[in-house]
Amino acid sequence: MYKIREGMLSWILHKITGISIVLFLIFHIWGMSQMSKGPAAFNAVIEAYKTPLFRIGEILLLGALVFHGINGMRLILGEFTTWAMEKNRLLGYATYVLAGGLFIIGGYLMWRMAE
Repeated sequence: MYKIREGMLSWILHKITGISIVLFLIFHIWGMSQMSKGPAAFNAVIEAYKTPLFRIGEILLLGALVFHGINGMRLILGEFTTWAMEKNRLLGYATYVLAGGLFIIGGYLMWRMAE
């Protein structure tokens, strides 16, 4: 059995967040195409986007984007610098802390602004 440590956890989360972002883009394109079918369809889609389920989805999307972006920057640093490879575990923890902090702050602000 594999032990899921910080490196493997980052790898798994990077894949999950990447797939989630692609699925969001597909859903977003579909939603935009529905809105072009007239004023009634536009209003129906906008009303659906105002529901708590979509608000939670937007906040989760923020989390996926933030983690995927920060982890991607960590991976790029690792490709181009020996320093980052030597400090990979520390940078992994920093990724979790920074992404988690931005997710909490951003999610809170998004929730408050939608009220």
